[in-house]
Amino acid sequence: MRPDRVRLLQLVILCAVPPAIEAAVLRGVRFTSVLGLAPQASAVWPYGTFHDLLWVLVYHNSWIGFAVELLATIVLRGLFCAVLIAIAWPTEVPRPSWRRLAGRNLAISALATVLLSPWAAIALVTVEVALSWWIVFELLPLLVLAPLLQRGGMVPGWWRGLPSAALVGWAILNFVVLTAAGALVWGVPSWLTVPVVALTGAANGLLWLRVVRAAVTQEQVRWRRVPVTPVAFVLVLGLLVFQDDIVALGQRPTDPPLLRAAAARPEFANLRYTVLFLDGYETSYDGRLAHEFASAPLTLFSYRGTEADGRPRPYRAQDTHQSVETSARLLADQVDQLHARTGKPVALVGVSEGAMIIRYYLGRMPHPAVEAAALASPLIRAGQIYYPPPEASSGWGVASGWQLRGIFALIGTTGRVPNDPDEPFLRSLMDEAPFFRNNMFCPVPGVRMVLFLPIADAVTVPPGAYPELPVYEVTSLHGRLLDRPAELQRLADFLRHGTTPTHETSWEYELIEQASGAWQAPALALRLNPAWHYTGQADYALRRGACAERG
Repeated sequence: MRPDRVRLLQLVILCAVPPAIEAAVLRGVRFTSVLGLAPQASAVWPYGTFHDLLWVLVYHNSWIGFAVELLATIVLRGLFCAVLIAIAWPTEVPRPSWRRLAGRNLAISALATVLLSPWAAIALVTVEVALSWWIVFELLPLLVLAPLLQRGGMVPGWWRGLPSAALVGWAILNFVVLTAAGALVWGVPSWLTVPVVALTGAANGLLWLRVVRAAVTQEQVRWRRVPVTPVAFVLVLGLLVFQDDIVALGQRPTDPPLLRAAAARPEFANLRYTVLFLDGYETSYDGRLAHEFASAPLTLFSYRGTEADGRPRPYRAQDTHQSVETSARLLADQVDQLHARTGKPVALVGVSEGAMIIRYYLGRMPHPAVEAAALASPLIRAGQIYYPPPEASSGWGVASGWQLRGIFALIGTTGRVPNDPDEPFLRSLMDEAPFFRNNMFCPVPGVRMVLFLPIADAVTVPPGAYPELPVYEVTSLHGRLLDRPAELQRLADFLRHGTTPTHETSWEYELIEQASGAWQAPALALRLNPAWHYTGQADYALRRGACAERG
């Protein structure tokens, strides 16, 4: 066999084995929701390092454990990549000694870990709060840095100058292949999963061959004296600093205008319900709309409770940061007051955080007055990761928690409101992980329910999160579904006639869900975390399961 074919065969085998082993282990322990990560186990720089960070940031339970795991992944990744680069090295180009190649790759492995760590931490936020814009802040820096970092370990002075067009193209193709592989593993029968993952790993071998050749044979480097990689890192870090302001550009106004729009539609008049709207995170209410709905069947939930006459109190954006349980208790009081005052059954309509409050209230508190609930833009799979409170010295995700505190502090320097990963709302999502994982999409006896899901949020949902409630899928951003007349009409039809769609999500939604699974942090198993008081219940974040199975 010709030497070049031998090298190719070696690359294909070496790159196929690690993903196949990871997929086999995941299937063996029934942790199928993260099978899309497995093809990255042998990916070209820096995607392999990103894969390692996602696992380490979630699965460590002490500072010592974190340090040991991080050091192990740096060393193993560096040596593994050194072997692959040595095999893929073009025969017509003199190759550095193994010692130099190994040292160079160990160094780039450590550096890539440091540079990519903030974006891997953002991946934890993405799966925790299930907001589509967070995945942009996770993946855009990765795509920018990928063609720059992939030269590391191959050529000296890699951090200066622009990568060639070929390297940029291979980096983008690598991302596309890994994304497609993440979707493909969900599109085949379960018995084919490991072979398919092995094949996608073999594709990594071909990419290594092409990337190494493109890097070491690049003759002209533009901007050779410019430290392009450090400059690029500073720029993408700036994207994170101004994240809050960038997101604000696409946010809708607060929901009282939505409430006014609903009240103006004749379909919402003379309902058999009194409708209570629950607004979302970082919204506010100044109290000016209270008089407009004194006699209407529509009213607004207040995060600060009600006045003596039942009017919702004004609240600030900061008030929406309170825990879900605190808000649910306020909701229980407001539902009881509303029912006593009107004598009508109550229908609940919640957007984003408001939907989470409704679902928690319906699942944990008596609700005899509630007969219908519409959940718009719920945080679909909240409670997937964990980090202990700042006063704790150990616990699952302890290092990740401090990294997120630093990142949120950085965002808070320019943000409109203080950012804190330990605020009561986020903390309550983690503390109540067993409930939100296993019950968010499940019916509540005696309450008619419907979901309004934005297509954009499918990128944050692990594959297999199929609801057992009627679903309207809307081509929209998070939180903006009910701004549209068509969705208001659907809501009115649900409240007036009980009209609902099917229980199934569309193939488009599921395809986005499956493809994005390649870039989502793995969920922490319920049984591992003592803070979750595991009692043997099913863990819907790890695998598919029916509501009846979850209890």
